[in-house]
Amino acid sequence: MKKINLISHEIDLAQSEVLHDLRRSSPEQWRLRRGGGRWEVTADGLRAYHMPDDKMLHGQIFYAEPIVGDVMLEFDARLLPPSSHDLVWLWQTSFEAMPWGEGYLGCLGGWYGDYAGIEKLPTFEPSAIFAAHPLETGRDYRIVSGTVGGIVFIALDGELLLRFADPRPVANSKPGFIGFGFYQSDVEYRNIRILRPRTTPRMPSYE
Repeated sequence: MKKINLISHEIDLAQSEVLHDLRRSSPEQWRLRRGGGRWEVTADGLRAYHMPDDKMLHGQIFYAEPIVGDVMLEFDARLLPPSSHDLVWLWQTSFEAMPWGEGYLGCLGGWYGDYAGIEKLPTFEPSAIFAAHPLETGRDYRIVSGTVGGIVFIALDGELLLRFADPRPVANSKPGFIGFGFYQSDVEYRNIRILRPRTTPRMPSYE
């Protein structure tokens, strides 16, 4: 996956600025946590385990440095056996309010129906939903997701899956946090990079 076509723009992954690469950084930079569950953090990736006795059905982990401006995540995600749903990631997330400030949450295999989509924080109201195929336990999914000038998107395994122009986008002039999560599932996130998108305008054409 070298380029992502957002209809009005094209993202060049190879030319995008790398703000963070977990494989080349200290795992200690992923130390902000919310909710329940148990997280394992290594240079290889992040693993989350939902604890059956935990009253919290979900949990999140965040990169400790907030980021200003357009941003996107690039990573591999998989469900660990016996889980079958909910790969979750967050970006442009504010902690200014409790329990949540503004931000975006992306998900594959969620909403109790194998959907893909994006929710807007703090209400967690779905902003866009796509009827994706059911997730396969143990399979790697290559995901690129983020925001470019008010356009919010998810690309899956090299293809654009979902794109919408947020009429009230989260202000990218404010610092926001990047993170991952789970919902009643055991998950793994690897090859994590946080990128500043390098984009060029694009004129759609059939020619």
